[in-house]
Amino acid sequence: MTIKLFFFILIFFTFSNPSFALGKLGHQIVCQLAFEHLSLTKQTQISALLNAIPTKHQHLINNFNYKKKNSPITFANACTWADAIKRLEEFKSYNPWHYMNVPRDHINIRANDCSKNCLPQAILKHQQTLAQTKNDAKWQQVQALLFLGHWLGDIHQPLHISFADDLGGNRVEFSHLATKCKNLHWYWDECILYKGKHSKAKWLALLTEKWHQHLQPNWQTGQVWLWADESFQLAKSASLNYCQSNNDGSCQKLTGKIRLPDNYLNHHQVVMEQRLLLAAQRLTKILEESL
Repeated sequence: MTIKLFFFILIFFTFSNPSFALGKLGHQIVCQLAFEHLSLTKQTQISALLNAIPTKHQHLINNFNYKKKNSPITFANACTWADAIKRLEEFKSYNPWHYMNVPRDHINIRANDCSKNCLPQAILKHQQTLAQTKNDAKWQQVQALLFLGHWLGDIHQPLHISFADDLGGNRVEFSHLATKCKNLHWYWDECILYKGKHSKAKWLALLTEKWHQHLQPNWQTGQVWLWADESFQLAKSASLNYCQSNNDGSCQKLTGKIRLPDNYLNHHQVVMEQRLLLAAQRLTKILEESL
């Protein structure tokens, strides 16, 4: 198989449904914002780790981001690596780490609601690896950095903390939208960011201007469960149109295709704006503590 054919197949399957990862633009925004707000010392450490990415994976990152294969690797683009490797056999075991599923009668996310192979535990594992790994295991440390940057984006996308029986909204289809995003999860991963108003540059300018609106505490491990619960409560909210809330706080699966209200995009782009901002700020705090 030629290299070009390999990458074509890889990209085809990566973009095939179901989707379980915040889209490229979302991850790029989170990681670039976080990088820009780190100290020069921490930026230098990250740049050194990016330079240690093996050539094969540099090419993979650049191809995934539609860059020339030998383009310099930025932290923004490197944070998409966890999606680019999904079809590689050696990394397939990480695919469930992009999300967290809970039962339909779940009311809140609590500490240790999942013990392994889920998004909050992925953050804990790779934060610890990044903080503790020494120079003699450089590729392991690089992987931890790239995974960690990616997981912070994923945990702030509401439908990444949701229910298994509809694949986190991948089976919640639309009856009316003229968009390439054919289901609710895909819409929140990607189309909500592109549609209507924002390019990457505009998103970065907007969120940079609002950076100091929400000061974040220093990194503590228990925070991951609070972040997961934030997303879970948003996913269950009536306005998100993902499920039907019951009096006992559970959330009933929707049947058939859904129709989003006319103001859905304008309302929820503001919600997504806040989620991206929080993800970037919290990633900054983790990297300050771990590097």
